[in-house]
Amino acid sequence: MDSQIKKHLNITQIIEKWFVKASRSLPWRAESTPWGRLVSEFMAQQTQIERVAERWPRMMERFPTPESMASCDERDVLSIWQGLGYYRRAKYLKATAEMIESEFDGKVPQDVESLLRLPGIGRYTAGAIASIAFGERAPIVDANVHRVFCRLWNKRTEQVTSKWTWNVAEELVQQSKNPQVFNEGLMEFGATVCAPKVPRCDSCPLQNICSAYKNGTQQETPTPKQSPKKKRVHHYAVVMENDNCLAFEQRGNGGLWAGLWQVPTIESTKTLSDRQVSQRLEIESKLHYAGKFEHILSHRVISFTVFSCKGMSDSRFSWLKQDVLDELPLASAQRKVLAVHCAT
Repeated sequence: MDSQIKKHLNITQIIEKWFVKASRSLPWRAESTPWGRLVSEFMAQQTQIERVAERWPRMMERFPTPESMASCDERDVLSIWQGLGYYRRAKYLKATAEMIESEFDGKVPQDVESLLRLPGIGRYTAGAIASIAFGERAPIVDANVHRVFCRLWNKRTEQVTSKWTWNVAEELVQQSKNPQVFNEGLMEFGATVCAPKVPRCDSCPLQNICSAYKNGTQQETPTPKQSPKKKRVHHYAVVMENDNCLAFEQRGNGGLWAGLWQVPTIESTKTLSDRQVSQRLEIESKLHYAGKFEHILSHRVISFTVFSCKGMSDSRFSWLKQDVLDELPLASAQRKVLAVHCAT
């Protein structure tokens, strides 16, 4: 048998055997359905799996089928999504549910080509759903899988291309006995054993066939990425009160926190005085400083300055009583704004 094919077979057999014994208990695994798996994949993009595991049951209770989400208001989806970040994913999920209803008779499609037609689904997500939900022999590559392959073959970042990684994934899933178990196990292995900074080599079932371990290069394989310098911006939030109601506005459909609600807020690349904030928001009432905090995102640091004021009812804003705010789709930064206000 060719040595490369033998290595592939060893990898697939070891990963499948390992995953059956070591898989984490996650709600979408206990109650596995194609729709549930699709929802979990959307929620898990760039979000810690523990946070997804806490929120997924609530999402599925409210939206047990694509039809239930397709027929709801987008605001309902955003409300449950609060705290997971990257809210555009929630909007894509809603649009995907609508397309499943209108073009796929309410059933999640099982082939990669059809899945790629759905909003917000790329090659990795399509492969994950096709293989894990339907048992299709579709390859998957995410950051965890890429790292595992680079270490197994001792490849530094500059030595590999995306094509190479996907080719390896294709060859492995074709050799696997159970593509569903193998693909999910491969992702799990990369997340829990072959971790980025501190790989658990001593307990790794692939240790004997890992070229990076053999050469002692696992810590620098693949080449660590340089973290980009975060851009610093300033947000000035004004909590306006009138007759036990607070003023809110909805953000546009593009950019950061698209479609979510916020108190009247000015964004700036430079620091502003309270007078400049008043002028830009066209507020005549005196602003009172309430506090400030930093909100750190993957690509920027946002310095929030919070003001409060008593204001006359203004038709530019929606005036809401505080007892409805728990269900209002607010980004976590706006929850912090309200917390600062309440603390004064």
